[in-house]
Amino acid sequence: MSNAAPTPGDRNSPSGTDGPGSQAPKAPGTSAPGTSAPGTSTPGGSDSPTRRTQSGKPSAGKPGRAGKQPKAAKPYKSSDDWGVFRAVVIGVGILVAGFGLYNLITGTAGLPDGAGGEVNPTLESQYRFFAAMMVGVGAAFVAIAVKFQWANMLWLVCLMVFLGGIGRVLSWAFSGTPHFTFIVLMIVELAFPPALLVWHRFIAKTSDLRREYSQQAGGDTGIAGGSR
Repeated sequence: MSNAAPTPGDRNSPSGTDGPGSQAPKAPGTSAPGTSAPGTSTPGGSDSPTRRTQSGKPSAGKPGRAGKQPKAAKPYKSSDDWGVFRAVVIGVGILVAGFGLYNLITGTAGLPDGAGGEVNPTLESQYRFFAAMMVGVGAAFVAIAVKFQWANMLWLVCLMVFLGGIGRVLSWAFSGTPHFTFIVLMIVELAFPPALLVWHRFIAKTSDLRREYSQQAGGDTGIAGGSR
């Protein structure tokens, strides 16, 4: 008996696999199901980095309305509210201190109706004393504006100026009409302190409301971010 030589494609070949003649030749550019040739991608496959629209152009996935991040609240800055107010208080303090310093140096001779008259030593002493007090009031305004932790003292200083205006009213009532310059000063001393205190209270209240709104907006942003 003679053993026949194994023919190509015989499963009893020494390699234990199909021979080269057992498979049909494949056409170029085709691949078996479940595999992909280089440079091609299967529809819906996870290997494709981008999705293609019907026109064939890749389109990056745009987040929907639910994916939009809420805008963060603008950080609160208290200096934005108090800058103008502090500048006004400093200006008022400089004017008051300057006027008091002028009266302290010149005495009653610096008054519009007192030049060339007889000097009363008692009146001169008292006048220069209150002129020095006026310098102190102006310095207090400046100190309150610079060292703003003392803002509560603003009420006391404004009360002192307002009482000075009341004193001018009493002088007008009992001693006659003064020079028009002092009438103007009387009006300013009676009107400006209450207006300044109302402005101070308004800014303080507004600052508290803005601070609360900023904290609430920050808390809502944190909750929205945590829910994702």
